[in-house]
Amino acid sequence: MRHYAFLFTLLLSSLVFGQSFPIGTPNNGSLENAECLPQEGEGYMQLFRDVEHIWGTFPMISMIEKAAADIARKYPGRDRLQVEDISAKNGGDIDPHGSHENGQDVDLEFLKVDGVEHNPNAKHQYYADPMVINGKLSPNFDVERNWELMKALHRHGNVQKVFVDKVLKDEMCRFARSRNDYAKNIEVLRSLRHEENHQDHMHVRIRCPKNAPKCINLPDPPAGSGCP
Repeated sequence: MRHYAFLFTLLLSSLVFGQSFPIGTPNNGSLENAECLPQEGEGYMQLFRDVEHIWGTFPMISMIEKAAADIARKYPGRDRLQVEDISAKNGGDIDPHGSHENGQDVDLEFLKVDGVEHNPNAKHQYYADPMVINGKLSPNFDVERNWELMKALHRHGNVQKVFVDKVLKDEMCRFARSRNDYAKNIEVLRSLRHEENHQDHMHVRIRCPKNAPKCINLPDPPAGSGCP
């Protein structure tokens, strides 16, 4: 019996050791046993490879991979999801962000009509085309695929907030209503929050995993869709 107990303890410890643990909040935290997002996978590619801010918790990495695969299968042959910053390997401050400190945040480029994929080895810079120009929606914003991406992120991750420009939030609301997709996706729409300087990318934040007692969630958004 002691032999089996030893093996069970060994197995349990190995499983725990392999887990990633966010600590603190997204804007004041760190990260233990981080998971690394591979440079490429089904439906996605990693950008900003010179700085290696591609470390996150297991739930974060899993969400990105699964959501990207869903979109690639639904819309084959289109531009891949382009992943910008997640966190540093041990978390903490990374330029130019005020968050991204505990592996629970990721910046994603919007999916585009023109299908342009940027050079992943270019020096760290924000070169994505804005999807809101002078307060108007860009025709390059792929409304349908970005809406499906929002739903896929929620399907595969415990998404708390997705920071976007207000014009983009309003467009998602309009599109959901036009497809009779509004009522069953109130939580997806609720997560979309207006934030300045998010015309060219979305910032996705997930809630703390249940097995991370040192992780602290920031407040949830108000109830309701938040649509006009």
